[in-house]
Amino acid sequence: MVDSTELPEVSWAGMVEWLTGSLVDQPVALIVEIGPNSYVSEDDDQEVVCAQIQVLADGVLMLRRSRVELGHLLLADYSTENLPLDIWQFDDHFEDCTDGYLFSRDVNLIANTCVAWFRDNWGTRSTSELGCSYRFPDELLPPTDGTDVF
Repeated sequence: MVDSTELPEVSWAGMVEWLTGSLVDQPVALIVEIGPNSYVSEDDDQEVVCAQIQVLADGVLMLRRSRVELGHLLLADYSTENLPLDIWQFDDHFEDCTDGYLFSRDVNLIANTCVAWFRDNWGTRSTSELGCSYRFPDELLPPTDGTDVF
């Protein structure tokens, strides 16, 4: 994740706290991506452990994890009606390269699951090996207060 922000050296518990605080009161469609800070996206054959958190409607977060670089899903909408909350969705390897999904309103559950993916499943030695990037939703219309952007 070359063009990412490196996470400060913190404990794993500190990373959970940092993620939890970063996900509160965020706009729908925000995407937070976490992966190795040394990864270069041109390394197509390289296995890379990634996690992606996206803010959906009604306070629901979606966590995706993968062993390849994750693209951004083109969601039809961000509604959460009929989503199975707090149940890990796993079907070996989904077509979108995702190893699993978790939908939840529990920010702490999302943060802990994300951190465990790196710490426990892939043996990442410390948080200093990770990088993070944010993508905020695009706004197509100018602000409604009438201020000119230029």
